[in-house]
Amino acid sequence: MAGFSEPGSIFDILGPIMTGPSSSHTAGAVRIGQMARHIAGEGVRRAVITFYGSLSKTYKGHFTDSGVVAGLIGMDVDDPSIRDALDRAEKSGVSVRVDPLSSKDKNPNTIELEIESGDGRIHRIESVTVGGGEILISSVDGFPVELRGKHDEILVIWDPGTDVPKELRGFFPDEETVSVEGPGESRLLVIRPVKPPRNQLIKAIGDIEGVTYVRFLPRLYDYGKGDGPALFKTVEEMVFYCSSRGVTLPSAAEDYESGRSGLDRKVLREKLTRAWAVMDDSTRKGMSGKNHMVGGLMPGDDGRKLFDAFTKGITLSGSVLPLAIARAISAMEVNASMGRVCAAPTAGSCGVIPGVLSAVMEDRRLTVEQILDGLLVAGLYGALIAHRAPVSGALGGCQSEIGVASAMAAAALTQIGGGNAEDTAHAMALALKSLLGLICDPVAGPVEIPCIKRNAVGVANAFSSADMALAGIRSVIPPDEVIDALRNVQLLMPVELRGTMMGGLGITGTAKRLKVEWFAKCGSCKG
Repeated sequence: MAGFSEPGSIFDILGPIMTGPSSSHTAGAVRIGQMARHIAGEGVRRAVITFYGSLSKTYKGHFTDSGVVAGLIGMDVDDPSIRDALDRAEKSGVSVRVDPLSSKDKNPNTIELEIESGDGRIHRIESVTVGGGEILISSVDGFPVELRGKHDEILVIWDPGTDVPKELRGFFPDEETVSVEGPGESRLLVIRPVKPPRNQLIKAIGDIEGVTYVRFLPRLYDYGKGDGPALFKTVEEMVFYCSSRGVTLPSAAEDYESGRSGLDRKVLREKLTRAWAVMDDSTRKGMSGKNHMVGGLMPGDDGRKLFDAFTKGITLSGSVLPLAIARAISAMEVNASMGRVCAAPTAGSCGVIPGVLSAVMEDRRLTVEQILDGLLVAGLYGALIAHRAPVSGALGGCQSEIGVASAMAAAALTQIGGGNAEDTAHAMALALKSLLGLICDPVAGPVEIPCIKRNAVGVANAFSSADMALAGIRSVIPPDEVIDALRNVQLLMPVELRGTMMGGLGITGTAKRLKVEWFAKCGSCKG
């Protein structure tokens, strides 16, 4: 998300609702597969998938290969059968080969695809999982493009040496179009239609003389089509917006999202309610203690163990914090078991916000509307942070996931505790700067060690930061500068500490042993 001209939607941060374990490496991979399926158009016969960077090391533990193939055969990001996608593809006659490669010249979240469609046409696609489930298709058959799945789009290729056919211009006189040159001087036109085109229109375009290829790519999201300008792009602008208009931060967040994605208040709240239902459900399902972890590196009942200790009076940290941590761990255990979660801002940090809010809701007897206000605030801060710093462990370490989730949770807690916009800004800053430099060093590959217990640290950090902000304690470094510092540390962090299993806990003796055991278990792993 970093580098967009405008900050994203709140639902880019509070989502996707997905089947675990990784938002970028599983849900993002599914979305890339979905886009590739539409580009192929006639069904996929064969696929060669190439992973680079951290993905080349962790793709099995993150089910990235399964994710891409799931998208190719028509599954969505929350399909409970994603883990079985490779078997389903094989049974339906789709040939799949995976090539993991290391390259320092590529974005570490790069996925390249060579796919053969049912009509025998070969397509080559280069893509990146940006973080938090967001994607970018940067090249299709040698044409440079920028496809993110946020809009309905039509791709049209015609013979070299000719201008855009007049008939094509007649079909779309007012729509936004982008024309790019590709191999052999051929041209590709990307069209964003006002409304989804009928099949007859796509056929009519294909019948135009000189047109060699036409595909309709339906958008992958149920929001964002408005794509309006952001009301504010920085925390400072956001605080000024609230103070100058005398509005609460949740109201400002509603104004922001309405302008950004075109959702009215009623629809926005309905979407938040669905996200919260999934968050809350993940904490409760995980609390059963019967979580079957993908990697089997952990027992799957740590959340339950802490909850039991809390109810017996063994814990020392009060009446809310142990419960919040137990629920955060439980949500992550569901995620690591390929269960259904809501990324916030990523799947690897999906326990922090539901753990914090569910515990406070119970302790303070809050209404769902108060929780939704907290989610609005959390999502807005996440969007402002992600505008300037990617929320991806492979791009910026665990500070980009747990750190950002903790900052979002701290802001939400401060809002619920009666703080104003300025208070929430400093809570965010205090939490974020406390976790600067947190590395991403997964053990063996699955999203289990140390990811799950780092969610617990994010919870504790959120509470302490919110308490400080509500007491009037301020971050000496302004909130926007703290976000800039996050980006600076991301850029300075070596690749060995960004999800590659080449540093930190990932190279300890125990980690090496567990990696061997995991690779033997999953059979087709390479590394």
